[in-house]
Formats: sequence, structure tokens, C-alpha cells
Amino acid sequence: MVTRARDGGPFAREVEHTADLGLEIEAPTLALLFERAGLAMLGLMADLGRVEPRERRALGVEAEGREQLLHDWLQALLVALGVNGFLACELDIQQLSDRVVRGTMCGEPFDAARHEIYTEIKGATYHQLAVRETESGWWARVIFDV
Repeated sequence: MVTRARDGGPFAREVEHTADLGLEIEAPTLALLFERAGLAMLGLMADLGRVEPRERRALGVEAEGREQLLHDWLQALLVALGVNGFLACELDIQQLSDRVVRGTMCGEPFDAARHEIYTEIKGATYHQLAVRETESGWWARVIFDV
């Protein structure tokens, strides 16, 4: 399933945290949780409604456990924007286990004339980082250093 920034409904809710930004995300599947977390984080940084899905790029990380995997997935999205200048508006996870996540991101190169940046996120933190299976699916909490 592809998760698009233009899909209806909230992906996540912002949580209060002193001097930083936080999100809580819910989804019926773990893959959708990772997609929603990525787009919610990018949505804190920029207006994803102005980003067109012009290019598709592979994105994948390996880690030791679900929390670290989510952390590293979000960091890879931040690197794609901060280092490579690529802003994603769609995410599609094709492979997900407790140690590997692989998928694609669709978007376009950042263009200051068209894309508005709201805030800079330096990184996802391990503070209060959690990924849990619930009765209705999956839940995660992530705090970002701004």
C-alpha cells in the first residue's frame, strides 16, 4: 500500500514536549505505521501538499529491533531531504521485519520557490521512543530534536 501525503485523515497527532516536537502515530499494520510516521514527520517540516510525486527512490535501513528500525527509517528520510535535497510526499514499504525495512519514496527535489519549510528537524531521538502492537493494530511515539 502506498501512503500519500494527500490521503485524507490525520496520520498522527502532535504531542507536547518541552523544546522539541513529538508525534504519536496509529495504524492497522506495522508497515502503514512506518509510512504514516515518515509522512507525519515530513509534514511537520514542510507543506507536503505542494510536493509532486515526480521521482521514485529506494529507501531502506537495517537495525536491531522495531524502535531502532523506526528511528533509522525516519533518519533516512531526514538525510534524503537535508543532504540529498529530496522531499517525499508518498511512502511505500515493500519489506518489513523486526530488523529490516525497505521501500520507496516518491517526491521531488526541494525547490525553495515552491516548497515552504516550516521548521528544521535535526533528528529523531530515542527519548520516549516506542513501537507497540495494540488490539487495533500498531502505535508509536517519537520525539524529534528541533
